Order: sequence, then C-alpha cells, then structure tokens
Amino acid sequence: MTVNKQLSKLQAQSEELRVYEEKIHHLADQYISIDLDDGVKVNYVKFQDALAKTK
Repeated sequence: MTVNKQLSKLQAQSEELRVYEEKIHHLADQYISIDLDDGVKVNYVKFQDALAKTK
C-alpha cells in the first residue's frame, strides 16, 4: 500500500471517528436514562443514531 493510499485511509477513518464522537457527545449531554426492563427494542431507539443498524 502506498503512503498516499495509507494517508487517505487514515484521514477517512479520522473523519468517521470525528462524526461518531459528535453523535456520542450529543447523546451523553442528554443524560438519557435506560431501563433494562424495557428491553432492547425500546432502548435501542434511544441510541439508534450511534448504533449499527439491526436487521
């Protein structure tokens, strides 16, 4: 892999992490509480922007 290709890949990963950090920070600032008795489907909706899509 060339240096330019590696640099490009690292820049893309850095941008992806920056965007994800903004999402996580926004959710953390909201102090969202979860109730484990609600189950995954209910709690997943609260954090869906920061989580991987489910099938």
